[in-house]
Amino acid sequence: MHHLEEIKLIQGGMGVYVSNWRLAKAVATEKPGVTVGTVSGTALDVVYVRLLQLGDPGGHARRALQALDEAFGVVIGRGICERYLVDGGKAPRARFRAAPMQIARTLDGQHTVAEPMDGSADVRLKLDDDSIELLIATGFAEVWLAKEGHDGKIFINFLNKIELPLIYALYGAMLAGVDGIIVGAGNPEGLPALCRQLAEHATVSHEISVLYRKAGEEFSLVFDPQRVAGGKFAARHLAMPAFLAIVSLERLVQLLAESESAPPDGFIIEHHTAGGHNANPVGPLIKDDRGQPIYDTRDEADLGAVRAIGKPFWMAGGYGSGPKLQEALAAGANGVQVGTAFALAEESGMKPEYRSAILSALRDGVDDDNLVRTTTFSPTGFSFKVAQLPETLSDDDVYTSRRRICDIGMLQQPGFSKPDEHGQRTLFQRCPAGPINTFLKKRGQARNTDERRCLCNGLLACVGLGQVKEFEGERVEEPAIVTLGNHLEGVRRLSRQGQTPYHVQDVVADILG
Repeated sequence: MHHLEEIKLIQGGMGVYVSNWRLAKAVATEKPGVTVGTVSGTALDVVYVRLLQLGDPGGHARRALQALDEAFGVVIGRGICERYLVDGGKAPRARFRAAPMQIARTLDGQHTVAEPMDGSADVRLKLDDDSIELLIATGFAEVWLAKEGHDGKIFINFLNKIELPLIYALYGAMLAGVDGIIVGAGNPEGLPALCRQLAEHATVSHEISVLYRKAGEEFSLVFDPQRVAGGKFAARHLAMPAFLAIVSLERLVQLLAESESAPPDGFIIEHHTAGGHNANPVGPLIKDDRGQPIYDTRDEADLGAVRAIGKPFWMAGGYGSGPKLQEALAAGANGVQVGTAFALAEESGMKPEYRSAILSALRDGVDDDNLVRTTTFSPTGFSFKVAQLPETLSDDDVYTSRRRICDIGMLQQPGFSKPDEHGQRTLFQRCPAGPINTFLKKRGQARNTDERRCLCNGLLACVGLGQVKEFEGERVEEPAIVTLGNHLEGVRRLSRQGQTPYHVQDVVADILG
């Protein structure tokens, strides 16, 4: 039993490692059962590889990876530590060693696929074994650390748009006993049923999108948990976590609630003023004079229709206060999800200098509209909220002076080259925020690269894990990108108009009383 009806406050699963295990644990232990802590499942493989190269401050990564090995009788965690741990930490201007990039291949390890003769085919893909083990281990480690030493609820948040690592990191989180899965940035149809299969350690097939496929072709990642670590993970029964889908409008709630495979257990109804990625406006994309997408009444959820579906739901996007919680409850919601106020709490993974810069801007009287803007920066095509801070990727001069590179690849999209004379097509992966010439060679169009900024490197820099690069003869860190929601009233209130830092305890007390 998930006891979702007791939950009043879900902490948002923000960015890359902003919602890390420390923040999630602090929220979950504040009012156990009523508050839920959420870790971000995005890029955990890269995060842990870089934490180990910083010398693993506090020894937490090593402790969690050792817990994986001891719980299941494997040596995966030890192998990861042997590969990446740097005793005492790397030199400050030394580059991080890269985590393996996730590359989709056919089951026999090939990069080519024949053109289907009859216009239909079911093509099965996989990642390499090292990537799979790293994703499982780091998904486990982050949840294990968040859950250590208490009985509060810990959820993990994924972006459906980041398809290649999802099922493996999700499985790792389930091995650690995660209490709930939250998925946004796309339609998660099929994922609740997939979680049920993973709980039984069954082979799963997860459909992914591939550019330039033929009509009738389907592509799926195939994962057999029994083939990892000699099937040792399968020795333990896994609890089925709750599954919450992040949606913006009632139509997708209805569609998912009527799923033939398995519906979500509940929904987070996210307003377009929430931080991070947002659903794009309904209809043609029209921008205001500052380049922001314009939303209207068509983008407001019909809460009566959502309530009538009969599933638990939580409101997100501007609900970070006691009065807004009461408003959500009055509308039939079970509670609220809050991100921005937690992102700027002292326990968050955001680099202190960016928290301080935002509080300083508030203290100096910068209004919300000028501090946070909705942009088209994201390679995903979704709208994306960006805090306007100097010397970050929000600054056009910083963006234009940065050499475009795609060396992490979280948001790469798989696709196909045109068939050769033998009808063979080569799989590729491309990102519109990467080098433009590479994008064009992979059948991309130049207009789709406009304004696209590297979220992978930028979000890692936001939490102090930015790659070191050469720039004008010096070694410097990649510029950060910082995301927040449009509503900063709670932050102003908690920080005394930007004059003082605050903690998770203050946020919870402010909302729940």
